Amino acid sequence: MTGWEVSGAALVLIGALGTVAMSRRPHHISTGRSVAEIRQRLLAEITAPELAPPVLLIPHSAPACAPDIPEAHRTMQEHLECAVADCPRKAAAYRVLVAAGRITPR
Repeated sequence: MTGWEVSGAALVLIGALGTVAMSRRPHHISTGRSVAEIRQRLLAEITAPELAPPVLLIPHSAPACAPDIPEAHRTMQEHLECAVADCPRKAAAYRVLVAAGRITPR
């Protein structure tokens, strides 16, 4: 057998094996869900309440003493939606981080 014959036989064999493999794969079986059910589930997921604690549970009063740097970072993250001018706790954390050189005021 020449090289071309071996190559041709190999391609035929590969094609036959591919055909058998493709015919043996599991076919998609519908689970019976309608488009309306899927749309309803997606809307429920989109409008689901967030798991973050409500802002009301986070204390906004000034702390008794200045927080350390890691606590100031946590406070700044917890009070992302608060303004420094309106939230004494965020203002205290802000002052600590400015003094430590972690934040540069504008």
